[in-house]
Amino acid sequence: MLMKSLKRFAAFLLALLTVSGVAAPAFASSSVVDAKSAIAVDAQTGQVLYQQNANQKRVIASITKLLTMMVIEDEIKDHKLSWNSKVKISKAVAKVSDSSEYSSVGLQAGDSYTVKELVRVALVKSADGATLALAGATGDSTASFNRKMQKKAKQIGVTDATIVNSVGLENGDLPSSLKLKGVSSSAENKMTAKDVAKLASYFVKHYPTLTKIAKLTSTKITISNQSQTIQTINELLTDTSYAVSGVTYTGLKTGTSDAAGYSLVSTATYKGRQLVTVVLHANGSDSTARFTATQKLYQWIVNQGYQPQTLKLAKAAQTVKVKGGLPLTIKVSTPNLVVWTKNKLTKSYKATVHLASSKAKNGKVVAPVSKGETIGKVTIKVPGLTFLTGGNKASTSLVAKQSASKANIFKILWAKLTN
Repeated sequence: MLMKSLKRFAAFLLALLTVSGVAAPAFASSSVVDAKSAIAVDAQTGQVLYQQNANQKRVIASITKLLTMMVIEDEIKDHKLSWNSKVKISKAVAKVSDSSEYSSVGLQAGDSYTVKELVRVALVKSADGATLALAGATGDSTASFNRKMQKKAKQIGVTDATIVNSVGLENGDLPSSLKLKGVSSSAENKMTAKDVAKLASYFVKHYPTLTKIAKLTSTKITISNQSQTIQTINELLTDTSYAVSGVTYTGLKTGTSDAAGYSLVSTATYKGRQLVTVVLHANGSDSTARFTATQKLYQWIVNQGYQPQTLKLAKAAQTVKVKGGLPLTIKVSTPNLVVWTKNKLTKSYKATVHLASSKAKNGKVVAPVSKGETIGKVTIKVPGLTFLTGGNKASTSLVAKQSASKANIFKILWAKLTN
């Protein structure tokens, strides 16, 4: 995983990984998923296990709300909001929230709800009114909140998203005060399946609180002094008929509109790994089509016999020299450098090991270093594999397995002499 602050790297070593030849997942010659687009990836590494029209841009409807909620939590982290902040419901928002045409929970104009309550019903029920209320919680217009969403998307690596509003409705579906000016009434949010996979992978890696909420099968909210239980609309979490042996569903978000059809981005654990699947516009006459298509995609992965295998650095690359401190060298590791393969590994690959520019000097890590600290990254090129970042390169963080303290030159010289 790349450190956020890692802007450039000082390459200090080429090392062999003690791993064998990777049998790359072969994409099916015919479509596995009855949908216009689909993809399955490892959430931690971004390795693509299956893809089908994954680069075609499509309407994503309420899948948008994943991006919206990340922006909201960022505002909480920036102290612009808190989970307990009260958000007052405007007449325009109440009109959407009380309409049976949308994913409504009946929020009433003039009433106030906590950010936590609104986030929960937005993710669990896909409540449009709650999402619109959150988007305007700090005074943003539709246009200004859209800019925040675009900025967040680009940070994630999604550079070609079409963002019209925070909920995923058609522009014309919104009350006039919430419509995006100068844009067609039929305009909707669009992304590729690959970009939705990037979005979801980032969501589960960096937003654990939101991820837990997106896993809930129900939540409660008090409306007009009446407590209501809101049930999830993600049937993977509640209907055992969609079960796949060995797979545990953990979320994530549905999306539905005339243009989007029945869509779903899901997360699940399989063989100790977190997977993300995306199904855009499942072919079918009702919402069960997306759940059936997703189930078939997970079943296909299981049937292929893929196994996650951890790649390890060769012995010569398992230590890094220290500058300006003791000990003279420290042990390092590369957690989470995992690839899915069918066969046992049989040959080695070259990996490029980089120290973070802020921690490196002349190919050494600069003291002090703390145990468990990320000090750089390792990149391995594996022919035949594909990753969300493009190409066949997998990356993981380089982590110090022991600490190094600053030391004066005399102690360092003595250590060199005695060693």
